[in-house]
Formats: sequence, C-alpha cells, structure tokens
Amino acid sequence: MCGIFGILSSSLPGGGIIRNALDSIRHRGPDDEGYLLINTADNTSLRASGSDTCPELRDEYKDISDADMMNYDLLFGHRRLSIIDLSSRGHQPMSYTGGDLWITYNGEIFNYRELRAELQLSGCCFDSDSDTEVILAAYQEWGQQCVLRFNGQWAFCIYDRTRKKLFCSRDRFGIKPLYYWFDKNNFVFASELKALLTLPFVRAELNRTLVSKFVIFCELDASEETIFKGIYQLLPSYNLVVDVDRKHPRAERYYETVFLDELGAYNHQKALRYADDIRDLLIDSVKIRLISDVPVGSCLSGGLDSSSIVVIINKLFDEGWIVREQIGEKQKTFTASYDDPSVDERLHADEVISRTSVDAYYSYPSAENLWGELENFLYHQDGLCFSTNIYPGWDVMRLASNYIRVVLNGQGGDELFGGYRRYEVLYLADIMKKGKFKDLFAALSGMGRRHGVTLTASNCVLGACLASAPAGLKPFLFKEWYRPHHRAVKKLLNDSLSIAKHVDGVIDSMKSLNHFLISDTNMTYLPQLLHYDDRNAAAFSVENRVPFLDHRLVEYVNSIPSIYKLYRGWSKWLLRLAMRDLLPERILWRKDKLGFPTPVKTWLTHDLSPVPQLMEQYGIRKYNHFLWRLFLADRLINHGANRSERNGQA
Repeated sequence: MCGIFGILSSSLPGGGIIRNALDSIRHRGPDDEGYLLINTADNTSLRASGSDTCPELRDEYKDISDADMMNYDLLFGHRRLSIIDLSSRGHQPMSYTGGDLWITYNGEIFNYRELRAELQLSGCCFDSDSDTEVILAAYQEWGQQCVLRFNGQWAFCIYDRTRKKLFCSRDRFGIKPLYYWFDKNNFVFASELKALLTLPFVRAELNRTLVSKFVIFCELDASEETIFKGIYQLLPSYNLVVDVDRKHPRAERYYETVFLDELGAYNHQKALRYADDIRDLLIDSVKIRLISDVPVGSCLSGGLDSSSIVVIINKLFDEGWIVREQIGEKQKTFTASYDDPSVDERLHADEVISRTSVDAYYSYPSAENLWGELENFLYHQDGLCFSTNIYPGWDVMRLASNYIRVVLNGQGGDELFGGYRRYEVLYLADIMKKGKFKDLFAALSGMGRRHGVTLTASNCVLGACLASAPAGLKPFLFKEWYRPHHRAVKKLLNDSLSIAKHVDGVIDSMKSLNHFLISDTNMTYLPQLLHYDDRNAAAFSVENRVPFLDHRLVEYVNSIPSIYKLYRGWSKWLLRLAMRDLLPERILWRKDKLGFPTPVKTWLTHDLSPVPQLMEQYGIRKYNHFLWRLFLADRLINHGANRSERNGQA
C-alpha cells in the first residue's frame, strides 16, 4: 500500500501545492515521502524530500518546498507504506540503469523473487531487495509486456527517458487504484481523486449521470468515468502511455479474462478433480500473499471465503511453510460483531477461531460511530458507497491497524464461484436454454431446500419464466431499484438518463452464467468492492491482499463449465468441495449468506441520522440501502461537493 502522484506540465505548480497534493494521501504511506523533478528536454533531474522522508535521506535531498520548479516539467511523488525491504533502499521514486528509468509504484508483485532470479540470469543487477526494482528491470528486459509476467496487485508509472514517454499500468482486476486528468497543457495522475482535486488547474465538476447510475444500479466503477467530469480512472487490465511532447494519454488493454461459455454436463469425479486443483491454486495464492517483512493478519467474517483463507494460513503454519515473522506467534483475525443476532456472524467466526486457535480480535460497528465520523468516512470513500455495509470493513481495518500492516481477505470469492442469490437466475436460465429439464428440476428442488421452501407449482412457474437471462433479470432490476423510486430519483437528479435503455443494455449483453460472473468480476460489482476495500484499508495505513484474485486461480475457474458452479441448490459448489477437509462442517455447508451486513433500518433511523428528513421530501416509505444512496447523492449534489472541501477547494 502506497500513494503515488505525478504531473507532466509545461508549468509545474509550486512546491507547496505539490506537497499539499501528496499530503492528501499521506494515509496511504506515512513511513516515507519522496519527490523527483525531471527536465525531459535535457534529462537533468533533482530529488527532493519532505517532512516524512526517511532520516537517512532527508538531509541528502532539498526540501520540495524550496525546490525551483521552473527548470522542470515532470514530477513524481511517492508516499510509502513499508512492507518489503524496509530499508531506505526501497525509497521511491526509484531509478534504474543510471536514471534511464524512474518509477513511482503502489502495490505488491508476489512472484518478484522468481522474476528477480530469472532477470539475474539475463544479466540484470539489483541494489535492493524490493519488488519495485524488479518491476523496473522487468520493464527494461521485456518492455510493456512485462506486466503479463506479474502476479500481484499494482498501479505504477514509469518514466522511460530513452523513449520519452510515461508508462502507467493497473493490475488485472483493479485491486489498486489509478486516476488521471489531462488537458492540452497538463497530465496528472494519483492514487486517489482527492490528490487531483487539490490542483488549481483541475476544474472538475460533478458527473450527475454517474451519480444517477450509482443511486439506481449501485454502479460506480464500471467505466473509466468518475464522479467528477474530466477525471478518469485507468481501468483494470489496462496500460496508459503518454508521450512527453504530446501529453495525451492512450489507454491500451493488455489482458482479457477468457471464460468457457458452456453449461456442460455434471460429472462428480470431474468435480472432485476440479476442486483439488482449485485447492492447490488457492493454497499457493495464500502462501505467496504472506510474503512480507511485517506481520500479516486476516479479515474473518465467518463466511466461506474468509474462513477458507484463515484455515489455509493455519495449515501452512502448522506444516512449516511459513515462519513466525510473517504472521507472528499466532495468526491474528479481525471480525465485526453486533448486538443484533440477525446480522451478527460471530457465531460462525468463532467456529473457525476454535478450529485454528488464532488470536481473535473483534470490532463493534454502531450507528452512533457511523454518524459520528461520517465526514471522515466519506472523505476516504470519495463521497459515495452503495450501502452502510461498507462501514464494518472500515471499522475492522481500524482495529487491524493496531496490530498489523497487512491483511488478507476473501473478496472475489463470490464473483468467482457464484455466491450471490442473483446467480441462481442465470444458472436456471442456462439450464432452461439447453433443455436440460432433469437438471432444472434438481436445481429448483435443491434451491428450495437450501432456502427453506418446498418445491411447488409456483416454483415451477418461476422456473418457466427464466427461459432466458434477460427475462429473469429485468423484472428483478426494475422491481427492486427503479419502479418504487423513480419519482425520487428524477426529483433529485433531474437529468435525461434512460433507465430502461440502461437496463436493456446491461442485461442483453449477458449470455450465460459464466459470462455474468466475468462481468461482475471485471466490470460491475467487484470493482466497487475492491474500491471500498482499498479505501478502508488505506485510511488506516493497512495493505489489503485478496488471494481469490490470483489470476491463475481466476483463469482456471473460468475455464470450468457453469454446471459446476451451482449444484443442486448449493452455491460455490467447487469451493465447498475444495475445502471439504479443512473447514468445519458448520461453515462448509452454511446455507445463509450475510456478507458484512448491518442493521440498516436501525442505523438510518438513529438519533444522529439526517436520513429521516429525506423520507417525506422524496416520498420514500421504506428504509433500505436505496435511501442511503439517495442520501449520499443529495449530500454530494446539494452540499458543495463539486470540489473536495477537506482539501480547501470547495
């Protein structure tokens, strides 16, 4: 976890403005601070420091506030959270080959040791033990294709002095963020929107169309657009190249997730072989994500995904694959707990804790705490988050920061293996379209048992309505999001967004269950969850790692026919089989799914909540997360959010 920042401009802002921009993301990296100034015409450069620059280097470099910006047109800034190679040799911006290459980088390359060994055989030399230097050597050796060799999570920008260009890249699934702004005179990038909003020439206005999609469809990170017009995000699996002379960025996709668009025929022996392969891949994914020079902990909700990670770490520790320096004397887990039993998962988490004998820590999110620190919470979330369910993750990361610097969590498991109820619709549609009525009956029967209902004629009627994916999904979206609230949406947003057209476009593009899983992973649902996880962790200077998004595991699971994803009413069938002798039975065969829930009605009606006054204004009668999103949109639109007030730019 780090914060990166850079400007390519014919007229760089003063050092005070630059420092203010980097200070706005200090939370991402409080351990070290670094600056680089380059004149791209004559290749002269100057390294500068700040108040947080490591002591070994602080006196060696000029303070950024005293630097003469007039002689330079390119600036790199970096905020470091020290995870690998804690020494000053890991200081950034970092150079390679005598200054021909410079980088500012956020993330981790988990296979950097293997890449380093391969590069050394090719003659590359290294001055540090960091993965940062490996990225530079890999770029020198393999060019822009180097990113295809990385297994990790990253956002970085390299200045290639020889080719006079900037090369930016973001990891395959968007675990690490990268935003940018450009006009005819300036190109700017940063880890978070707030850093860009500090700059006087970034004149961004609110993107009301995107706010509309957020309110109605929970859509926020599905495209390169952001909530501010003119500021873009680099999409997952994309590189961005900027010619120094032109300053106009060109985005290029370097990775495409391939999937098998096939239902298939179920065979239990094949399912077991798939599951064993998945188990091996997941174990290795967890193992390499424990590589760290500081202790690593785990988020534990009590669900299948996070519980799998915890028991795998326990297995690796018991078998001697990891050392105490990586996790401490015992593995540490962090869990959110509530007084309300309808949303509390502590009973399930305790089942895993009892099996593994970890050191367990609990946070207790509450409505009082949410409303008491709402401004700070939303500041770090860039103003919007689709439900109060994001807040428990914030509270858990705050707790974790007292004990560790790195956490693993189970994000991505639902999208990869089919963990949400809505996937059942696509699964049934897949079966219906192939005419496999025996499988359809078994699936409906299993779903009925799992959800506690009997298979009746009405269930069969439901199945008959699912002759295609669009037929199954359109009513769901219209009924749940648009129809009950369209008047309130129009009253607030007052724009020309065509809801029906948007729904048609999204749903008609879905061909099968596997296609929908890929869409959720790459375009719609998961990118938002990763956004929130990143901001929650970064707010407390914690690095978040997600083993389920190892690209080897994702590619393998996506190559499996969809008939194996949900089986006889059981979601995440292959993951359950893969973990069959590691997880407690009570966790392995859980029927319910909560997923960091909150008592939303209780929280929205709390004495400190400003939400109830919106009820009459917008004609809303039901307290739910739609009302939460409407509240945030109202706040964003009507309360001076065209600029970042926290940065003094309202």
